[in-house]
Amino acid sequence: MDALSVTGAGIAMVTAAGHRGVVCATDSLSSTIEELQLTLGEGPCVDAAASGAPVLVPDLADATDVATERWPTFLESAASAGVKAVFALPLRVGAISVGVIDLYRDTPGDLSAAELPAALMAADAAALALLYLDVDGEGAFSDDHTARSSYQMQVHQATGMVMAQVGVTIDQAFLLLRARAFADGRPLAELATDVVARRVRFSVEDE
Repeated sequence: MDALSVTGAGIAMVTAAGHRGVVCATDSLSSTIEELQLTLGEGPCVDAAASGAPVLVPDLADATDVATERWPTFLESAASAGVKAVFALPLRVGAISVGVIDLYRDTPGDLSAAELPAALMAADAAALALLYLDVDGEGAFSDDHTARSSYQMQVHQATGMVMAQVGVTIDQAFLLLRARAFADGRPLAELATDVVARRVRFSVEDE
């Protein structure tokens, strides 16, 4: 994490369907902070997921920079853990949110003019990587590996339909299809079946 001058990072799966979990963390501090937000239901990760916009807090001790009434317990616990700054970036594919990446620092300070674009690029890469994880657990997105060969054609057909509906490339259509499945907590094959049956339709707002 030296390139971004941050202490650590964590990625949380956060979707509109409410399926949440910590996917990865670079160190014990990041893991603690991610689990803290998951447990409390408050913090920059939660706000970034809800708003779809970055939540950049260069100094957690600066009351003028944070609406402390929204995160009272998180702020206290984060300070006790040694976190001084946090930068939460939503992970999105088009208009579909799949999670949040949180960057932490043990000293206060803004991301530099060069670091912010790098952080946003890292968020884009993390969003794509998250879509190709098979996350086990109740309500979490997972492909049905046992039926993979039987639904491949259905997924291809659905991808072609999404491409036509939204007017994007075949690769972009597949990412949108997979992102929607991930966000809804549904197997890809199930969503593809609904798209082919015209029970689900994509629009330009999803792009």
